[in-house]
Amino acid sequence: MVAVVIAKTQWNLTPSLRVAAFSHRNKIGQPVLVDADLKTKLCKHGETSSTIRTWLQLEAQARAEGKDPPSRGTSKCDCTSTHGLQNRTDTEPVEPPTCVYDVLASSGAEKMTVPGEQEPAYRLGEREAFLSVNGEVFCGAHLNKLPPLTRALRPRAFKAERGKCGCCLSLPGRASTIPLGRIAASKAA
Repeated sequence: MVAVVIAKTQWNLTPSLRVAAFSHRNKIGQPVLVDADLKTKLCKHGETSSTIRTWLQLEAQARAEGKDPPSRGTSKCDCTSTHGLQNRTDTEPVEPPTCVYDVLASSGAEKMTVPGEQEPAYRLGEREAFLSVNGEVFCGAHLNKLPPLTRALRPRAFKAERGKCGCCLSLPGRASTIPLGRIAASKAA
C-alpha cells in the first residue's frame, strides 16, 4: 500500500454535495477525489464506484431489453468507468474540513447577507439555496428559512414554514457526512 500526501489540499463541494479533495488521476487521466472521511474514492461528480457500477448495470440491462436506459436521478454524473475508484491508496490530505459551510466559504461560493444572520450565507452548490454558519438553510429566491423536515443529525429535506414562500430543498442521500454548519460541528465534537 502506497501513502500519498497531498500538500495544498483544496476541499470542494461536488455536484452530489459531498465534500472532497483531489486524490490522484486514474489510468485514463480522469481525476479521482477522496471524501472527507479520507477513505472513500469519488468520481469528479462526487459518486462512488458502487453507485456508478449499479447505474451501468441497469443501463446495460435496459439496452439488452430494448428499453430506454433509466435516469440517474438528480445526479449530474455521466461516468462510464470506475477506473481508480477502487484503489486502496491511502490519501492523506491536510486536515479535513469540519463543516460544509467552511468549504463553501473557502471555495469562493456566492455569498448572500441574510436578515438576522451575523455571517454571510453561501450558495449550496448549484441549488437555489443558501447555507448559514449555524447550518440553517435559506431559499435563494425569498431568503426564507427552510427548516429540516426531520430531526436527523444530517437532514436531507427542507421546506419553508406554512404561510411562507413554499420553497423546498432535497439533498442527495449520499451527501457528505460532515455537518452542514460550523455551530452544529462544534456541538458534535
